[in-house]
Amino acid sequence: MPNLKQRITLIPQSRQWLNQMATEHHYMHRPIHAKSVPFGWGIAFDGEEIQPDGAPSGFIAFASIHYTKLSGVFGYENLPTKWQVLSLSRLWLHDNLPRNSETVTIAKALKLVQARWLEVHPPRFPDQPYHIRTIISYADTRYHLGTIYRAANFREDGRTISAKRHINSRGEGMDGAELIRFVYDLPEPRWVYNPTAGLPLFEAE
Repeated sequence: MPNLKQRITLIPQSRQWLNQMATEHHYMHRPIHAKSVPFGWGIAFDGEEIQPDGAPSGFIAFASIHYTKLSGVFGYENLPTKWQVLSLSRLWLHDNLPRNSETVTIAKALKLVQARWLEVHPPRFPDQPYHIRTIISYADTRYHLGTIYRAANFREDGRTISAKRHINSRGEGMDGAELIRFVYDLPEPRWVYNPTAGLPLFEAE
């Protein structure tokens, strides 16, 4: 029997597909705003993207953030800039997938996210830092406490209250919800972005 890492495969999906899945299946039931440039992957489990009940095996989506700085994390001297930070915006896996599938999915995505981001959003100022260095995600305490993030080696960085403007497709508000913020630090890649014709998109430094 293959191990869990071998049984889970990430398949790049369109923004439209990810937002449809987020609206239908994720507990927030709302899409990621287009201005956040959402991107990500669908999940195939044992090669199957669709489970017997017709629902997808799962998906994971990332997006850019809307604020410019966070004390101790980014936007200040000697820390990554806003342009080097992404949010792990949505993660949903079918109940048929075994325990620890979320952790494996996150780990696989974190290994791909730096290069994939530059494929969907090439750096506008290549002379400025552009490698993604930080991933931020939030756990809505009404639904979960971030156990999967801790298992994936994210660190808890604080708590905040959800903004009133967050309304999902069911008309449910999130104002007043307590959110736990989690942070993951990515290593500096040993490659540079290179879109020059005739050369690979990424090449070793």
